[in-house]
Amino acid sequence: MARKRDPRRDQAKLIWIDSNGEKLLKDIAADLGVSDSQIRKWKSIDKWGDYFKSNVTNGKSNVTNSIGAPVGNENAKGNRGNSRASPPKGNKNALKTGEFETIYFDLLSDDEKAIYSADFSLVDRLNQDIQELTMRKYRMMKRINEAEKGLNLVETEKLYELRGRKQYVDSEKGGKKISIEVPQVTMTEMKEKSIRKIEDILRIEDALTRISNQLIRTIKQLEEISLNEKRLQVFEAQRDKLKAETEELRGSNKGNEDANNWSELVAEAEKELGDHNG
Repeated sequence: MARKRDPRRDQAKLIWIDSNGEKLLKDIAADLGVSDSQIRKWKSIDKWGDYFKSNVTNGKSNVTNSIGAPVGNENAKGNRGNSRASPPKGNKNALKTGEFETIYFDLLSDDEKAIYSADFSLVDRLNQDIQELTMRKYRMMKRINEAEKGLNLVETEKLYELRGRKQYVDSEKGGKKISIEVPQVTMTEMKEKSIRKIEDILRIEDALTRISNQLIRTIKQLEEISLNEKRLQVFEAQRDKLKAETEELRGSNKGNEDANNWSELVAEAEKELGDHNG
């Protein structure tokens, strides 16, 4: 089930438009009680800047830019143009390796949009990146497999011409046969060309190597974050232990008890850190 749209999302856009785009995003975030990154995400997804682009006129120019044929010209009358001149948005005609396959936000389902618009921590985002890179890698490996199946393709090119063929028919006068030419479509030339797909395979494999390297870097970054968290735990435990030992020296019974507890916590945290490094 799709998550309900946050009403502050539309409020943020209205505030920004009312300020003619001059109000800082961090100030809008403070007014609405959301994070700066959330405001930036809403601005990007909802394309706030398009509002001003669609309402801007160039009042500085005194040059008339005449585009197209003169008024009254009927050279193109009745010409509907080529409806297939440009492919529809979201098509995969130009998809080569899949390394830079585009995800169109307006073509996502409601559930996918809810996931895309959700707030993620850095760890969540890295995990998501790992999943997406793994999926891209899997798709690219499938494309290599499909390309290898049709490594050698035969392309046939045929040329047809309209030619006259002689045919004898009975004449209405005298019963004699006369020859006439009957138009007939005839294949006059045929060419076969073998096409190798090795170039496509090499291109996909090269992109696959880059995706694999990016996946490795992302995993290392995630592991580094986990390691830093454990280091922070050890540091905080050592700090609290030092505080407890200080109180113990002052003769506090509570400090003695705290020192023993924090010693155990430090030992446990250091053990986890050592297991991670090992």
